[in-house]
Amino acid sequence: MKGLSIRSIRTFLRDQSGQSAIVMAGALVAVMALGAAGIETGHVYYAYRLLQSSTQAAGLAGAQAMPDITQATAYVTEFSSETGQKNATNLLQSVAITSTFYCSSTVSGTLNVGCQSPPSGEGSCSGSATSCNALKVVQTAQVNLWFGGLVGIPTFNLSAEASAAMRGGTSIPYNIALIIDTTKSMADDTAPASDGCGSDATQIVCAVSGFKTLLEMMNPCALNTTCTSSTPYVDGVALFVFPAVAGAPSSTGVAGDAGDDTTCPTKNPSTVPYNFVDVTSTPSTSRNLNLETSGTNAGSYEVVSFNDTYKANDSTTTLSSSDPLGVAAGGGGGTCKGLQAPGGEATYYAQVIYAAQAALVAQQISYPGSQNIMIILSDGNATACASGANTSDDACSGSDIVAMNCQTPGGSGCAVSSNASSNTSPPLNGTGTSTTNPLGYNIATYPSALGECGQAVQAAQSATAAGTKVYTVAMGSETSGGCLSDQKVTLTGLSNGAVTWPTGSSYPKEPCNAIGAMASNVNTFFSDNTAGCAATGGNVNYTTMAQIFQAIGNNLTAARLIPNGD
Repeated sequence: MKGLSIRSIRTFLRDQSGQSAIVMAGALVAVMALGAAGIETGHVYYAYRLLQSSTQAAGLAGAQAMPDITQATAYVTEFSSETGQKNATNLLQSVAITSTFYCSSTVSGTLNVGCQSPPSGEGSCSGSATSCNALKVVQTAQVNLWFGGLVGIPTFNLSAEASAAMRGGTSIPYNIALIIDTTKSMADDTAPASDGCGSDATQIVCAVSGFKTLLEMMNPCALNTTCTSSTPYVDGVALFVFPAVAGAPSSTGVAGDAGDDTTCPTKNPSTVPYNFVDVTSTPSTSRNLNLETSGTNAGSYEVVSFNDTYKANDSTTTLSSSDPLGVAAGGGGGTCKGLQAPGGEATYYAQVIYAAQAALVAQQISYPGSQNIMIILSDGNATACASGANTSDDACSGSDIVAMNCQTPGGSGCAVSSNASSNTSPPLNGTGTSTTNPLGYNIATYPSALGECGQAVQAAQSATAAGTKVYTVAMGSETSGGCLSDQKVTLTGLSNGAVTWPTGSSYPKEPCNAIGAMASNVNTFFSDNTAGCAATGGNVNYTTMAQIFQAIGNNLTAARLIPNGD
């Protein structure tokens, strides 16, 4: 028995049958473990990609709203993967997102997108920064593991980071109405060397150089497309001037005398008077607020209607030498001067601003999804004469000066109406018994020769309220001695632009104050700073026409992702 047991044991030990099953069982466990690891890795990586994508989306959305930090922060949250937000998913749990708004020298230097201060009351840049141009978003989350719980690891922590510049990316479609001062002083005054236009350049030549810089940056038609009148619309630009150019508008929306600005002429275009309240009747009666379309004073502020053929394609910076907008911007070559400053009438903004806004509204209806932009360039001093007709050199007559300043009963040079006891027309302050002045201007309501700067602020701020972003460029704008027709007039119902009107701390009731108040906010007001009139926020760093219009052009682009750490 004992021998049999020993033989049985020896036989069992020598028997190799069934060993493959053990090997296969071990291999199967290993394969399953590797498969589970692979599946888990793919699961975690997919969750990470979702987190990374939503982080980038949140960064782009937030950067697009900058420099409004409050709105940008709201967009960061809205496009995150947090519960209830646009990119929420069941794969990501315990999601948290943070944002940092900072000033990047790389973005400023490479993309030419300057750091800007947030609008008043709209949040602050992060830390001690007073201005910013970039945003960093960090989003963290947990992903529940499918197999990790078997080895005591039920969740895995994820983190994603994205940085975005607030501008410098692909443009969105814009309707741009550019308003340029073409009064006589623009041709007489030489732009300072600090404007970067050359020591002998007049202000109008310098202004046109900025206009050209802007057009070179715009995209008239879609990417990789030859721009023609039938190609898809992208950035359309219209040119407005004041005073109005003579001649009835044509069916294409181009003024009759505009050819003298757009076809390399040998003479200046003729201009027509502004259309003020008819002072021969009661103050409540006015002429048609639009310019006449026929007769002696027929004219138009619009010299080139919305145009998207000023360049051959989106990639070139060369303006078309045969396109009216390209020629007006100095792209005609040779001795072609482009836009000129014939003068003939002094400065009055309100009518041209209303005309430009009406054209923008009509253009936006034709191209849904586009955004309206208005750019106003001038010295800021509204000096049009009460009579609507000027003497030589754009100077107002003595009676016009009296009319602008005769704003209280019994004032110097003011004649009390012969029927003053029964005259109930409201005086300038809207109450009490009125008097008359030599030209009958007793109210400052548009269109009047009183309160001319304030009327311009009203016109521009109404455009902003309607959704148009208004940029203003002060070119040698005065800080004293201007806006004479506003000194005793206070127009009510005005909101804040870059500065307040007329009581702001920045040169109240002066030209610089007016053109700053016309801008939509502190980040859309620029100045060459030649007369002590400085811009606001980060825009103080842009003083030449090239810098100013490059900054505006960059502002008209979308946010873009940038490498983290830039």
